[in-house]
Amino acid sequence: MKHLLVLFTFISPFTCSYSQQQKELMCDTISVEEADILNKISSYLTIDFDFTLKKVAFYTGSGAGKRVDKNQYFSAINDIKTYNSNAMAPLSKIYILNENEKARADGYDAVIVYGSVKEFPTKKALIRRLHKFSFFR
Repeated sequence: MKHLLVLFTFISPFTCSYSQQQKELMCDTISVEEADILNKISSYLTIDFDFTLKKVAFYTGSGAGKRVDKNQYFSAINDIKTYNSNAMAPLSKIYILNENEKARADGYDAVIVYGSVKEFPTKKALIRRLHKFSFFR
């Protein structure tokens, strides 16, 4: 099974990771449609970044303790029923990684933390978490 996952990752144009918490494969590459939504949110937050085909990790819960699939994030956004609302800004905190941080975070371009988060973790803590739980070492 592990060899099939490795083969799938090299064949697929999308990057996937394995969630040790949920024991499932998660696709981390943002599609064009998903990038359009994220680009609108980031522009509202005055972040200049294009999410198209970028590798993004999503965390939720208290202290961003739970790694989730991007589909869960977009479901939460769809529950708001609008893409240009002020209500989306408090939902998400977007961390854009520079080249050095990206290398330490196993190639992730960004991390998005959302949901009922009491305290947002630091970027350094999220990079460490991504590196620690990397499936392909």
